[in-house]
Amino acid sequence: MLLEFDTTEVLCDRALQYFEGDGVSVDLTEGLRLFLLAAERGNPHAQLFLGIMSEYGKGMAQDFAQAARWYRMAAEQGDEFAQYCLGLLYKNGTGVERNETEAAHWFRLSALQGYADAQCNLGGMYKNGSGVRQDEAEAVKWYRLAAEQNNAVAQRFLGLAYRIGKCVKMDAARAVTWFRLAAGQGDAYAQFYLGLMYEEGDSVRQDKTEAAYWYQLAADQGNSHAQYSLGLLYKNGTGVEEDEAEAVKYFWLSADQGNEGAQYVLDSMEI
Repeated sequence: MLLEFDTTEVLCDRALQYFEGDGVSVDLTEGLRLFLLAAERGNPHAQLFLGIMSEYGKGMAQDFAQAARWYRMAAEQGDEFAQYCLGLLYKNGTGVERNETEAAHWFRLSALQGYADAQCNLGGMYKNGSGVRQDEAEAVKWYRLAAEQNNAVAQRFLGLAYRIGKCVKMDAARAVTWFRLAAGQGDAYAQFYLGLMYEEGDSVRQDKTEAAYWYQLAADQGNSHAQYSLGLLYKNGTGVEEDEAEAVKYFWLSADQGNEGAQYVLDSMEI
């Protein structure tokens, strides 16, 4: 039996038991009641949990404003994931008025605690000058911290920085390393860039077949640049067997996303 003197940690543990059916029958209503009790007593983990449930409408009605309220409570107690989630709501204007300065504030607090997704988002805000003064060097710093924690988006942006020499010494070999790490995690843009470097022989042995492999992976995820590049390979029979029908298919997929190069080729083929 739960007593009014039970700690909030005990309440959270008991709530999880009801959610998971651990030793008790699954009872989401009772689990939520206990989480709410712990949250109202100030437990940041319970507040975070209720924020997530409110944001995604799990076990309760979806309510972004309520999610923001719970996230803020946990974030103000230093929970790095709640800080990140609150930053996202401010960045997207979901449940709160869109405010990039406020988003950057919460991303920074989370990033300083080492949360990789927050570091990556903060890097993006410095890159674009969103909510902070634009600072490419600061962007690279945060991207690197996130990339070293295996954040694929940050790895891709760090690869781009090395490829063009943005706030780091140009180093195509390092670019390939970071692109490969991100591509291996399924990042479509990194797969495209890696394909491009194989097609051009840029710090890797030129290999059109390998280029086609990476383009294909990115194209299958809807990347218009990869679709266009893959279409060219099929059109010219480079790295793949020449196949005009396949070429046209990928040109259309790319053109439908507004790729002017693909549309130009289709026009020249009179299709």
